[in-house]
This record gives sequence, structure tokens and C-alpha cells, in this order.
Amino acid sequence: MSVSLLPTRAHRSSTTQATVGLDLTGLGVNASSDGFSADLPVEKADLARLASYTRTAHQNGVSFVSLGEQFRLRSDRAVRRDSWLDPVVAARRISPHAGAAGLVTSVPASGADLSLVAGELAQITHTNGTWAGLQLAHHAGDTDALARTLTGVTRSLAATRGRAAKAPQPRVVVPVGTESEVELAGAHADVVRIRETDLEWARELRYAVRAASRAAGRENVRVLVDLHTVISADRDSAAARAELVSAIAGDAAPWHGALTAYGTATDVADLIQTWIQAGAADGFVVLPGSLPADVVGLLRGVLPELRSRGLVGEQTVADRPTVRRPAPTTARPAASAVSRPAAARRAGALAAVTVA
Repeated sequence: MSVSLLPTRAHRSSTTQATVGLDLTGLGVNASSDGFSADLPVEKADLARLASYTRTAHQNGVSFVSLGEQFRLRSDRAVRRDSWLDPVVAARRISPHAGAAGLVTSVPASGADLSLVAGELAQITHTNGTWAGLQLAHHAGDTDALARTLTGVTRSLAATRGRAAKAPQPRVVVPVGTESEVELAGAHADVVRIRETDLEWARELRYAVRAASRAAGRENVRVLVDLHTVISADRDSAAARAELVSAIAGDAAPWHGALTAYGTATDVADLIQTWIQAGAADGFVVLPGSLPADVVGLLRGVLPELRSRGLVGEQTVADRPTVRRPAPTTARPAASAVSRPAAARRAGALAAVTVA
């Protein structure tokens, strides 16, 4: 049986509206001991603040909040073997107070205690449209490891009693950067995240993911680009603050390698519009340079501007049904061939697009 790599005209979306997610990993505590004395008191994350940010973000048009694998509830990571579970625990604890936003948490694709993950996900409050997402980090394109993890979480959820039995299956978020990961995402992901600064190559990745998902009998997979933002009243002050923020964050900055937008809210909206209309993304996951300044800039500046251009609607992805996936035993489709042109990696390829 042959599968068309082109969508039908009936299923081709006529809308250019973007999905916007917000990464709030920065609201966790600093769990690195580099340069700090071991006798400093233990720091704890402010979950009331996290819930407030999440609720406000959704009320202003953000579809979901993401907590990455670096998010920590406490700074004493060295004595806690289960610190990798902190993003899921945080999402579970704030879910009754987070409004109708999606809560996407990140766990390792291998080595995680799936019963613990399932137990926490099952307790997330799914009222008012709140939904849970699970991002699998460090899978390195290992389709088998990903399938085992997804199967394990599903079985653990089914085996859990009470509320867990009624808990919907979490949406799966898969980071993609290589050809092998395209196949993996096409078979399993509801949402795909890519970290790419080249518009043309991002478009190739998005087209490949969409072709792979159609080959697997699945539709409407959203491909989102990670976007680091520093938003100010003018470009010069934004550039100056971005330099300061980068110096403070150092090489371990969570936005390392992401597309950047430094400038006014209009500048950021221009970049988003360019990528959406070029077919390079279905939306963006915003990694703010600093809190709360760049979250305020997103909610009060960028999103209203996008809404005025018809690029963001009042209805968010939280109100849409979860993408249906086949059972993990379904045979995996062959990946769409992706051949990256050498010119796509040349330095400064997006100088005319990226806000400077």
C-alpha cells in the first residue's frame, strides 16, 4: 500500500494561526553547586508564583507552559536521586490553580521510573480544559527507547486505580533535530519541538515530520520552534540586556542554540509572522531571557500584536482534542528522506530574519 506524502486539499489548513508555548523552567531553583558553598541553605521553588504565571499566560493566549528537564523544586539535587521527576511533581501540584493551560513536563526517555511518572500524571487536575503533556528528553533518536517509555507510561496509568483510571493519556512532545528523529516523531508525537536558526532547514524538518506523520496515519502534528526572546522598548536596549542576560546565564543557558529575537514586541511579532508564513513552523515555544520582564513583553506586547494580525486566535490548543495515535505495536513508517544542503549551515544564514 502506498501512502501519499502530500496532504489532500481538503485537509490542508487555510489558517496561519500560531501555537505559542512558554517555557518557565527558569522559575525552578538553581540546582548547580558550581561556585557556591555547600553550607548555603536549601532553596525551594515558589510554586504559587509558577501557578500564577501559568494561569496568567493562558489567560493572555499562551497554549501551554513547559517545564524542562533542568527544572528543580529544591537546590539539594545531589542528595535526591529522584530530582529528575521534579517537573512532573510541580505540574501536578499547580494543576488545580493553573487555569486551563496545558502543562508540558520533561523526563528522560530512558532510566525513568515509569510508575512514578504515571502516578504523578494521573493526579494532574483536568478541569477547565487543563491538559498534560510529556516531553521525552535525551532520546537521541532511539525509537525503541521512546516506544518502551510510552508503552510503560500508558500501562502504568491503566494499572493505577481511582482518578488515574479516568486520566486521559498525556500528549507526547518530541524534540527533533535529525533524520532518525523525524521518523520517531512522525510515529509518536502530538507536538514536535525543533531548535533551529535556519528558516529553510526548519521548513524542511517541518515538511518531513508532517510527511512521516501522514505515512503513519496521523494528522495535525504541530511543529514548534524554540525562540529565545529579550523584549524592550527599543532594539538597542534589548540588545544590551540580552548581552547581560547571556553573560549571567553562561554556557549553560537553557536557550543555547535556539532562534533569537532581540528587539521590540513588533520586531518579535515580525519574526514569528515571517516563519509562520514561510511554512517553517506552526508556532513557537518562547524561552524568555529574564523573568518577569520578557514574560510581560510576550503577554502585553507580542501576543496582542500577533492577535491584531490574525496570527493568534482567542481559542488555544488547550481547547482542541488530543491527536489520536496508533498503538505502540504498530509498525513504524520509513522516514522521509531529508538531505541537508551545505549552504543551509553557513554562518549568518538568517541575518536578515533574526531580530538584532
